[in-house]
Amino acid sequence: MSEPHHHLIGTSSASRLVSIDAFRGLTILLMVFVNELGGMKGVPGWLKHYPAAEDGMTFVDVVFPAFLFVMGMAVPFALGRRMAQGHSRWVLGRHVLSRTLALLVMGVFMVNMPAIEVAATGMSRAAWSLLAYLSFILIWNDYRPASRSARGVAIGLRVAGVLLLVVLAVMFRGKAGGEIVGMRTYWWGILGLIGWAYLFGSAAYWVSGGRLAVVTGLLALCIALFIGDKTGALGFLGVVHEYINVGGHVGGHTAVALAGMTVALVLVRRQGAGPAGTARVVLLIGLMFAAGGFLLWQAYGVNKNAATPSWCLYSAAWCCVVFALSHWLIEGRRLTRWCALVRPAGMNPLLAYILPSMVHALLAVIGVELLKTHLNEGWVGIVRSAVFAAGIVAATGLLGRLGVRLRV
Repeated sequence: MSEPHHHLIGTSSASRLVSIDAFRGLTILLMVFVNELGGMKGVPGWLKHYPAAEDGMTFVDVVFPAFLFVMGMAVPFALGRRMAQGHSRWVLGRHVLSRTLALLVMGVFMVNMPAIEVAATGMSRAAWSLLAYLSFILIWNDYRPASRSARGVAIGLRVAGVLLLVVLAVMFRGKAGGEIVGMRTYWWGILGLIGWAYLFGSAAYWVSGGRLAVVTGLLALCIALFIGDKTGALGFLGVVHEYINVGGHVGGHTAVALAGMTVALVLVRRQGAGPAGTARVVLLIGLMFAAGGFLLWQAYGVNKNAATPSWCLYSAAWCCVVFALSHWLIEGRRLTRWCALVRPAGMNPLLAYILPSMVHALLAVIGVELLKTHLNEGWVGIVRSAVFAAGIVAATGLLGRLGVRLRV
């Protein structure tokens, strides 16, 4: 998930952009809400993903790209700060690769969870999943030890988490094509897709040196990569296509991340400008993204699963609108009370992402099936999903204060 620190490059912590945390937190809130709605009956179509085989999108289809967008926004602040502190390119590259690997590992584990064969694994799906999430926390928690003994405890917990994850991977047995198999990369999962976009987005920032013109040029190249993939120009990549959708996962998703990076670089350039003026510029950028999406609509349609250019650019445009409004309200008008609920989740996004699945797995382990049998249809289900989402975000904030803060 995206870096939780957003200090303007070369400035003090006083310049932390609350609007980025709020934007990410709002994305988390919506993610939990729409995921909880998934599969419920009697829910309006605009509260669900647009049918995968059709041309179009709902606001639900903007939630995932919003993650990519805000992750892209975080890259210039996070890597730029490290560069300002004197980190070498090798150290930065190692940091980016380690974060990417962590997201890919978690993504693959989560993708395999639904395929567990209980009898062959020797453990229920819920118990196996809950232990996997626990291992994520043990490994990637930000312990912040204050003494040598505390550092030793932190290392011990990380080692225990790694060992637990390895044991779970060895135990795992699933079913694919009627056969019992071990863990497989069916796809990379949401976290894995974010990981790939983070890798290529960070590489783009590295290559560009943070120059706005180069980043926008690379964004256009990503769109061209999608087109090249669809026209067969990337056929020479051969087996790579079996593991990653080059046009969509590399081209489309990275384009959304670079759209967020473009906005972040505009924020950096306009440090001395007022929030209202900056918000207008961000809205103008969003208008250009929307225009690009419209021009490409007839060629490839709007489709989330295929990560078409129009879906990417329309999503980026909506992200610009939402961020511009929140930036103006928070940084300009100083209206921050409304984001008090969502901001803690924005500062601890990885925990907020896995917490709903942990709650459902825990309920299954202890045999509580209330949410499966009740409150799961129509407006009652919508209200339940909203309350659940608010509870998850609040719990993320509480756990963060208790020291559970996931950092990869």
